[in-house]
Amino acid sequence: MLDFHSLVQQINQKKNVIQEKEKEVKENIHEVLQFLSFLDNQKVESVLSKIPGKAEKNEILFCLPYYSNFDEFMMSFLCEIQTSYEVFAVDGSNTEIDRHISQPYYLLNIACVDIVYDSKNSHFNYQTYPYIYLDEELYSRKEAQAIKSPSEISRERQAKEYMAILDYVENSLPRSELRLVLYDGNLIDWTQDRQGLRFGRRANPELERIFELAEKKSIAVCGFISMPKNSIISNLYRIYKCEKTRIDCRECSKEEKRDCEKIERIRDVFLFSHLKNGQHSNVFYTLGRAFDEFEDTDITYVYLATGYEVARIEVPVYVAKDRDWLEKCVGAIYHQCQIGFGYPISLTHAHEFSAISHQDKTAIESMLFEMGDSVLPYSAKKNNKVKRII
Repeated sequence: MLDFHSLVQQINQKKNVIQEKEKEVKENIHEVLQFLSFLDNQKVESVLSKIPGKAEKNEILFCLPYYSNFDEFMMSFLCEIQTSYEVFAVDGSNTEIDRHISQPYYLLNIACVDIVYDSKNSHFNYQTYPYIYLDEELYSRKEAQAIKSPSEISRERQAKEYMAILDYVENSLPRSELRLVLYDGNLIDWTQDRQGLRFGRRANPELERIFELAEKKSIAVCGFISMPKNSIISNLYRIYKCEKTRIDCRECSKEEKRDCEKIERIRDVFLFSHLKNGQHSNVFYTLGRAFDEFEDTDITYVYLATGYEVARIEVPVYVAKDRDWLEKCVGAIYHQCQIGFGYPISLTHAHEFSAISHQDKTAIESMLFEMGDSVLPYSAKKNNKVKRII
């Protein structure tokens, strides 16, 4: 049992530290906002001159506006709400591997929701795709006889989600009506610079194939991130204030890093807390290194005030190239949030259909026990836990 008396004491001690940090962040937010509000070519050139080149093993993420001039960095725009469109939403869930049962396994369940909003032809369809993994499928390819880690299972789930999106795009005919795919989470993989790709801007290869086909069929693939934790915009100020002629955080002392981290703690959403319901930020693109040419599969993003929070919306460049198309997509996502209490209703449905309940797991384990020849369904440890629950 938890010792709540001890926990309350610990929380109160740590609360004071957190409050001090929050006070510091609020003081620094004004400083960063002043810098961004009066951004100009000279300041941007100063930032760019300090950015590592492609051959250097150092990176620091920052962003710039995709459309507007630098002096319009903090502008806000009112959504034009869309009520006639089609949305295809995908979400997945998974179980973890329980080694205390006679036949270990894990499940993936992918749910797809297709909704058409139209005064004449509205419809709602959904489909689920369950997958079960047994025996040798439980082991990692990286290490012999090692059970797959939660992150490996998550990547498998993501791959299945992409397969569902690709299937939808492949089976869609080109149409003029507004259509979008909504994905729960970031479209970009922040780790892929280790693979020699441009840091923080480019989608992974699976999504790139989806984007290329979706562009031909006029389908916008969008990522929705609720309560985003990104701190990219304030990095512009961090770089600008850095006294080094070339950014290399590995060379900084602990004291220098401590001062720098004060700015890094300023999340992007703090800077856009002024957005009113239905407003969105400028359109930004993320960079980590020197400039190169944009590709249609690179990623741009906006921050949107949904009425409940400021969310991050990611869209590929092939959509952003057509500003009217992007604005309509944001307007449709805002409509999704209005009927979904601050979160896209289609993603809520997809999450509900993908959820794996305790009853589901019990039924699966019962079937697995019947097909095996083991006398004991659980280890002694799990058996005792089950008895206590009952």
